Order: sequence, then structure tokens, then C-alpha cells
Amino acid sequence: MREDRNAGSAYSRVEEVDENATASGAAISAEDGGALASGARLLYPPVVSNDALLLDPPDPKLDCITRLAVMAAGADIGGISLMFQSQIWLPSRIGMSTQLMPRSGSFCSRAVEAAGGYFEVHDALQDPRFADNPLVTAPPHYRHYAAVLLKGPGNHLRGTLWVMGRTPRTLAIAQASQLTLLARIAADMLELRYCEPTTGMFNRTVFLHHLGRLLAHGSGATTIGYIDLNAFRQVNGMFGRAAADRLLMMLGERLEAWDGDGTLLAHLGGDKFAFALPSTTERHEEKIRRLCVLIDQPFDLGDGYRQTMHARIGLRRQQAPWQGPAAELLDAADTAASSASRNTGTSVVCEYDNALVARTRLRYELREVIRGDRRHGLLDVHYQPQIDVAAGRLIGMEALVRWRHPEFGLVAPGMFVPEAERSGGIVDLDLRVLELVCRDLGAWRARGLELAPVSLNFSRLSLMHADILPRMAAVLQATGVPGELLELEVTESVLLDTLQPLHARIGELRGLGVRIAVDDFGIGSSNLDALDNFHFDRLKADRQFVHGVASDRKKAGLFSLIQGIAGVFDAELVCEGLEDEADMAWLLDRGAHCVQGWLFSRARPADEIERVLLRFQEARGRTLSVEEVRGMLG
Repeated sequence: MREDRNAGSAYSRVEEVDENATASGAAISAEDGGALASGARLLYPPVVSNDALLLDPPDPKLDCITRLAVMAAGADIGGISLMFQSQIWLPSRIGMSTQLMPRSGSFCSRAVEAAGGYFEVHDALQDPRFADNPLVTAPPHYRHYAAVLLKGPGNHLRGTLWVMGRTPRTLAIAQASQLTLLARIAADMLELRYCEPTTGMFNRTVFLHHLGRLLAHGSGATTIGYIDLNAFRQVNGMFGRAAADRLLMMLGERLEAWDGDGTLLAHLGGDKFAFALPSTTERHEEKIRRLCVLIDQPFDLGDGYRQTMHARIGLRRQQAPWQGPAAELLDAADTAASSASRNTGTSVVCEYDNALVARTRLRYELREVIRGDRRHGLLDVHYQPQIDVAAGRLIGMEALVRWRHPEFGLVAPGMFVPEAERSGGIVDLDLRVLELVCRDLGAWRARGLELAPVSLNFSRLSLMHADILPRMAAVLQATGVPGELLELEVTESVLLDTLQPLHARIGELRGLGVRIAVDDFGIGSSNLDALDNFHFDRLKADRQFVHGVASDRKKAGLFSLIQGIAGVFDAELVCEGLEDEADMAWLLDRGAHCVQGWLFSRARPADEIERVLLRFQEARGRTLSVEEVRGMLG
């Protein structure tokens, strides 16, 4: 290999004899028809043995097609080229080693741009487009070039099956026909290996390969993007597979139109797409805005149906040169997309930054903690007592999960439960809390303690999950805890969102003996139709209707309405968030004597609750005063 000293160490020009060359024994240069026009220098990425950035091992089938093409045409060298951004990529080549080369002014680029499927240069020395090309004027003096266009569906796969020789000539009709036939076979094989079948766009493997090349040999900033369509499954369910595929193809076409200056694009499968955008930060932001507008335009699904779609778009910016794995950057963009909100009425962009890195770490560690890995701490359930002030007795407890983290200490649920919901781990978290609660209940029962029901907050996803009933039943059976000792809290908003399906599920849960409470009542739509025919045991008035009720006339009126609703449905009313003596007196005067709040007790760990249970058991049969109850909870 003779180095081009003006190119620097990053690039070289290859002039060598390839042992795979045809029997003609011609000296082979790096040129495959990709020569630059009119005297421009040829700068190609260096050929490195065992190059980790190469796509994958050579495909023997593609190489066989290339070799047959060279032999059929009586040529010296040949290859399969694909147009990609500003470069030509050669997944197969005979008589040369270079895999990537510049596209501008090349033989192959001219062939792709020309009309028709067949392109031939009979004598490049006499053709003004190529006469001054160094590979024509200098050894080995290639003069003849012939190519057949390779084109996949949607115009995403574009390239050529080409051959070159040193002798000016015209291929015979039979030779051109053989080249055309081989090109059809090659196009089918390329689509199967390198393209996503629905859109014909390059797949994840190709995208990561070229992204790695771009970052390793490029300069400046590159923005890697991950596009995740919202609610795509609904399109599949409502309009059918054909309409959904049509939508994906249209989105691919929009991305190609947006692509203007050669952005790397890929269809990762399903409703997921990717791009890599090399430009200045200002141009990045402008192009991303245009991308959102393109995605948000309605899609024509045929038969008069139009569907508006939105996407979550995750971004990861990276300065080049960069030698790390390209998959790491795409995964980061994926993480950013999954962190974006779904329900905004427009496409949303989220960039991978330090805060997102911290949330990603939190997500990972939480998943491991749920699985029982103690390296990242453990989940700990605390219990807040619920008191019947008039009777002076304990009537229940609410379970509140905490994360005892080795670095951050005791982490409140508000810090990690939303992450579990966003990442799809909320069902496993809810069931893990259920298991911990049942373990505590089982241990207290084994010690002969009298127990009050423990209420748990289950997410909407958990309540409607297909496996929730058998998994709950398995936990109850394994711990020996009767369902009557559990109470599931259903928020008013969940009740309204999933009214009919939830009715059936609640009936199934009650079959396990589980009690049902409507939580946070009054802060949602307060739609009484949602409560009609919905069997529940408790109605929990939200803190905002309890705290300050003694001094706020409007709040007092609203509380009276909630109390009346509980009476209509013959449900026990529990007043949450009680913190003030005056509020307690006001509630007792109106017969609202079941309370929960810091006026009596904060949420406490299981060992403290065990002592509380023992005290109440020892005082069994006595009507305790407020001061005595506080003393037992203190």
C-alpha cells in the first residue's frame, strides 16, 4: 500500500493486487467506479485488518454474484455498491479491499442518477464526465464501466452491481442480460440482509455500522435520534395490518423527504425509526422541529380514513471522533425517547442529559431491587395507622413503600414510583410490595396478634394486568394470609378511565376476599355514575377536604357532600391527612370519626407497628381516649 502523504494518517489511497482478482492478473486499484471526477484526490478510509467497525463477515453469496458478474462481463474488477449519505458502501467487491469511498462524482453515483436501469461507459477516456479522472489517466487506466441499478421498494435501497475493465468496449447483449439478471438476485439478497421488509429502509445493523464509521472518522457534533410512534398498536387493531404497514411506509417517505442533506436513516422494526444528523447545533434544532411537524401531519390510510400520529423522539449528541460502540448511543437515544411524555397531542423531543442518566440509573437499580438484589438497597414497607377516634381503636393501616438506598438513604415513593410507571416496572413493584406486606401480616399472625386490614395503592396497569389475579392468589397462598386482611385502593381517576373493565376486575378481586376502597375522592371528576353499581367498602376523603375544614366554609360544604355520598353507598368514610386538633373536633361533631394522619401517627416501619399492635391487643375491650390512642401510637 502506498500512502498518500497529503491525506494524513487518517486516509490513504490503495493501489495493490488483490489475490481474489480474476485470472486476467490485472493490477487493481481502489477504484471500483467510485472515482472522483476531474482530478480530485482520492481519499478513502484506511483498510485495517480485523477492523471492528466492519459491518460483518463478507457474505459468500453476494461475493459469488459479484464474481459471476466479473466473469460474465470479462472484466477486471467488480462489486456491489450502495449509495449512503456522501459515501459509497461496498458490501461485496472482487479485486479490491476498500469498503467505503466518496460518492461525489463517482461512476456508481452517475449510474444511480442516470435514467434507466442499465448504465455503461464504453471508453471513459473519451467521456468528458470521466476523462480527467486519475483512475482513467493513471495506471491501471480503467476505460470501461458497466452497471445495473439496484433499487429496493420505496427508493431507500439504491446502488449498483458494476464491473470495470482496462479495455474500451461495449458489452454484448448476452453479457448485459446476465449482468441484469445477477443484479436482480443481488437486490433481493441485499433487501433480506440489510433492509427492513415493510419500508425497504436500511435496518438497525446497517445503521449502527455507518454510525460507527461516521463517528470514528468524522468531526463535529452528531445527533443520534430514536423515533417511537405513540399508539401504533391501536392503528393495527382498528384498521388492520395493511393500513399499519402503509402508515410506516409513508413515515419512511417523510423521513426521506426530511433527510435533504444526507442524514443517516433506518427503520429499526415495528414503529421504531432512527437517524443520525451531522451538523451544527443550531441546524440540529431546526431540523428536529421540522421532523416533528412532518410526523404530526395526518396519514392517509386509504378508504377515506386518516389518522394523526405523534412520536416520542429521543436524542443523544456526540462529538466526533469517537471510538465507542454505536449501539451505546442508540440505546441512550432510546432511553431518552421512553422518558418523554406520551399524552401531549404533539410529537415530543427529549434529550439524553445528566438528569436522564441519573433517572436511567435509578430505573436500573430499582428493577434489580424489585428482583431481590440487595446491592442497590431494599424495599421497606412502612404503615400509617387508621383510627376510629369515637371507639378508640385501630381499624386499619395504609402500606407505604420506601426504598432504603445504600447511597441516598431512605428514598420516598414520589422519587421512584413515577420512574417505575414510565419504564413499565410498576406491576412488578406493586406485586413486590404486596408480597412484603403479606410477609409482615403472616409474621404478625404467627405471633398471635390481632390484625386490622392493610390497604395498598395499586396502579391502573397492575389492576388491569392479565396475570394480576393468579399472582395475587399465589402470594396469599404462599404467606397464608386471608384476602380479608388486604384492601386495594382505587383512585377516582382510575375508576373513571377504566370504568367497565374495572368493574369486572373488582368483582374478581373481591372473590379473593380483598376489600376495596375509593381513594383520593373529590379531586377527580367526582362522577357519581362511576360509583353506581361499583361495590366498595370505603370512601377516603382526600387531605385537601380535611386539612383546615374547621375554618373554611367552602371546604366544610364540600366535605359534607362527600360524607353524604359515603352514606348513600353505605361505605365507611376515612378522612386522610388529619393534622389539626380543631379539624378533628369538627369532624367528630359531624360523625366523621375514622381518620388517618400525622395528628395520630406518621407511617412507621414494621417493627414499630408490631409493638403498636401488641399495645392495642392488651387494651382490648376498653374504649380508649384520644390521649390514650396517641400514647399507644407514640
